[in-house]
Amino acid sequence: MDIEFHYWLTGLVAHRAGFSKEDSLTIAYASEYVDENDISHEILDRSGKLRPYINFMSQTMNILKPKDSLMRIYPIFHFIPGDPMAYTARRRDGKMHLLNTTPNNEHANAMLDDALKAHTDTRLYRIGIASHSFVDTWAHQNFVGWYDHYNQIELKPVPAIGHAPGGHHPDWVCHEWIDNRLVDDEISNRNRFIDAAEALFKRYCSYQVSEGNPDHSAQWPLLESDLITIGGQTYTGDELRYQDARLSSYRKRLDWFPEFDETVWFDAAIETEVRGMKDNPDGLLHGFTLFKDRYHWRDSSTRESTHWYRFQQAVKEQERFGIKQLSSIFKNMGYDLAVV
Repeated sequence: MDIEFHYWLTGLVAHRAGFSKEDSLTIAYASEYVDENDISHEILDRSGKLRPYINFMSQTMNILKPKDSLMRIYPIFHFIPGDPMAYTARRRDGKMHLLNTTPNNEHANAMLDDALKAHTDTRLYRIGIASHSFVDTWAHQNFVGWYDHYNQIELKPVPAIGHAPGGHHPDWVCHEWIDNRLVDDEISNRNRFIDAAEALFKRYCSYQVSEGNPDHSAQWPLLESDLITIGGQTYTGDELRYQDARLSSYRKRLDWFPEFDETVWFDAAIETEVRGMKDNPDGLLHGFTLFKDRYHWRDSSTRESTHWYRFQQAVKEQERFGIKQLSSIFKNMGYDLAVV
């Protein structure tokens, strides 16, 4: 899934389930920021009282990283393994894979369960992170989160990592496409994403009830109708279509949401010391700067209250729980997930 679901739809679902405007925005930003958190920074304290802080990445733009590096990111944050025997996983070649992502699976639910019980300092961020992974089990179903020919849809000159062989087709709202590996090969992202939204909404509603708040679960039919209206026309082909109209619909329903800007949380917490030319995190020049920028907490005494710090702590908590949750699967494959 892309920003449409992870930011806009997640925010809408959270608010309709009973989260406040502010909390819905935090959850939605954290959910989308999982995809933007692709650089490991060292954050310094000018006073020298604090040790340098290093964050964990929850995404990598370099899918050619060694397999072991991908193991700590993709299966925990984007391709949570599910049930290899799931009905939706039936393939024409009869193959199965222990790491196959399947919708609404046990491990994804356990990760969301743990996030909903997290300490209040990181809970909203954990909810956003876990929600990202949870709904991705619908979009990324029948792909595994590392290099494997199991992912190969057809012969294409791309690495068989995650859904790279499927391009962006699995991520686009209301898109219809063909996954020729599967017995049921005609894929409707409208149906998949509506199912994901319903499951997430009901999980959020159950959480609100557990906190002593009103139960909004009976409002699902109204929300479903709204999501269908927002989604608009389905489409096929190799181009994302009708997104501007959908974004306009999200904005009308979430008029307090700003446009997503991945720099907001970072810049509010951290001051960048540019040395020479500002580092370019993207493109061919990434990694070739002679004088790397330095990063300092704007106020080390308040760093723990910043969104960026709390998000990064939540990423670390989610990774620790993910390792614990998935270790038995990887052990069956001969890997110790805790040390790769």
